[in-house]
Amino acid sequence: MKLIKRSIVVLLILIIAVNVVACDGGKETAEFEYWNECAALTGLTDYVAAVTDEKSEDFIPEKDRIAVFDMDGTLMCETYYTYYDTMMFIEYCLVDHPERVSAELKEVAASIKPGYTADETLARNFAKAYAGMTVSEFYDYVVSFGQKQTQSFDNMRYIDNFYLPMVEVVKFLYENGFDIWVISGTERTTTRAIVANSPIKDYVTPDHVIGTDFEVKVKGHEDEPSNMDFKYANGDDLVLTGGFVQKNLNANKSIYIEREIGQRPVLAFGNSGSDTSMMNYAIDARNPYKAQAYMIVADDNVREWGTQDWAAKSADYISKGYTPISMKNDFKQIYPEGITKAREQYVEKSVDIDEKESLTVFETSLDYSAAGNWAYFAEGEDKSADVFFVCPTVDTKSYANSEDLNEKLKGRFISAIDAEKGIYTDDCRFYAPYYRQMSIGAYELSDADFKIAESNAFLDVAAAFRYYLDNENDGRPIILAGFSQGAEMCVELLKSFFGNTDEGTDLSSRLVAVYAIGWRITDEDIASYPQIVPASGESDTGCVICYECENGSVTGSIIIPEGVKTHSINPLNWKTDGTPADASLNKGALFSEEDGILPGFCGAYIDEDRGSVVVPGVSTEDYPKVLDIFPDGCFHIYDNMFFYTNLKENVALRTQTYLAK
Repeated sequence: MKLIKRSIVVLLILIIAVNVVACDGGKETAEFEYWNECAALTGLTDYVAAVTDEKSEDFIPEKDRIAVFDMDGTLMCETYYTYYDTMMFIEYCLVDHPERVSAELKEVAASIKPGYTADETLARNFAKAYAGMTVSEFYDYVVSFGQKQTQSFDNMRYIDNFYLPMVEVVKFLYENGFDIWVISGTERTTTRAIVANSPIKDYVTPDHVIGTDFEVKVKGHEDEPSNMDFKYANGDDLVLTGGFVQKNLNANKSIYIEREIGQRPVLAFGNSGSDTSMMNYAIDARNPYKAQAYMIVADDNVREWGTQDWAAKSADYISKGYTPISMKNDFKQIYPEGITKAREQYVEKSVDIDEKESLTVFETSLDYSAAGNWAYFAEGEDKSADVFFVCPTVDTKSYANSEDLNEKLKGRFISAIDAEKGIYTDDCRFYAPYYRQMSIGAYELSDADFKIAESNAFLDVAAAFRYYLDNENDGRPIILAGFSQGAEMCVELLKSFFGNTDEGTDLSSRLVAVYAIGWRITDEDIASYPQIVPASGESDTGCVICYECENGSVTGSIIIPEGVKTHSINPLNWKTDGTPADASLNKGALFSEEDGILPGFCGAYIDEDRGSVVVPGVSTEDYPKVLDIFPDGCFHIYDNMFFYTNLKENVALRTQTYLAK
């Protein structure tokens, strides 16, 4: 009976303590713009005042003022669909570079759902995904991923998800002589890239970042058991091997702190059980200095996606000697102005494993050293530039992808390519691969199965382009060109090959233009991939020429979905605004060799809401949509035909402009 009564008393004490620690949401502390007045903040500021006062018995010399912060969930959001490294892995495997990863890794990425466990097994798969990337390439990818928009919040890029109140704490401690360390379960290079591009970049140097470690070796020596048997030479690259070293969670956090800092911190900040070892290491009775530990409680489900119970969590933390911080009551503002919680926490981007069995996931590409896998190869040897052309959709029979590239289907490739080839061949050598493209039927699959079909197609296109680069280009100017599905593949090539790497920079310097006709370029594309630069005039180079033709009544299509706006350029007056171009500027449409060139066929202007190119006066009866997957009023299949001569002259102009430079 005494034991029961004693337990009840302890519980009551904890409940009272919880209520004391919880903040008055109506007040604010003058020194901190993003905090409400609360016991946690008061306790921290009182502590700092004491340990920085030389007359205080709690004084700590500046060299010993070490503060350690967990990152995910403590400094920045870690809820699913905004958890930086997890979403980066999903996007890398299923969206950005499916051609680089195995089917097994795609399955892992597709299986991640809310409530997943960010354990060592998952971290090992992360390591495998990035195998072959140099450390600098990986760092650059992490930075570029941060520019992508998260669906969990409106107007938020992944790099924008730092908690403003915690940024203030880091700044406050830094200005009071504290040495700031970030101790994260996220991989070390990833954490460094995030921190270096975050609001705390001025307070945390790269050597003050500790994270999970993936294996790194000198490029060319990845398979050697040890890199002890040779020396790094000028120009060598350090590369991720796919191997895994150690996950920085739980007791490993205290071990890493001891090994890399060499003494106990006096302040520790975390948000979950995996941080408690770090907390306990700081407040251990053997610490020669007075120490404190703080835990974030994610209890705000209005401004955030937090579902933790404040009373239960805070009581547990208090019993362990930590000070809890309520996001709901203590944080006056969480994120920068304009960022708000979205209506849905996440939009599924991954492949549904249960639906996946009906489709074949291609693990290897076609062999592009074989002449039979090219529709055209190096046609026009005397030309000064090259065009790499990707055929539009011609497969109307297959379920998802053209797994059987028979002679009949190859004949359809040739016919479709020939309809557009003349736009480019006066000025360029011509390359066009066969590839296991998405069939018409793929566009009616579920989003999950469509992603598989899309990745299958790009696996071949990327391999063909790689073969062309390695064996044919030899430093020559490049035009990427395609229509419809082919245009989409060209945009994917631009994303994958022309990024912020040594090769990507070199390729970008050789890019005349990308003719992505019958596809879209959105603000999100541009924000996520700086190499995507919409054309702004008739002669700029290194840009993307993009448009889709409609009659002005269309509200949504598979090319420009409803609610989406694309960046287009008018192929008659080469303007990007709504300025109309008269039909007199149309130098000639081409529908067949028999009909020949038809000057003055139509005018055009850009719809200011959708970004599509409207062609007034063109009859939908005379030029029907042909395919049922398109809405009435969509002139998709005529995108090149309506402006054939203008496009041909523009290719010549941009090529000449590039060569003149």
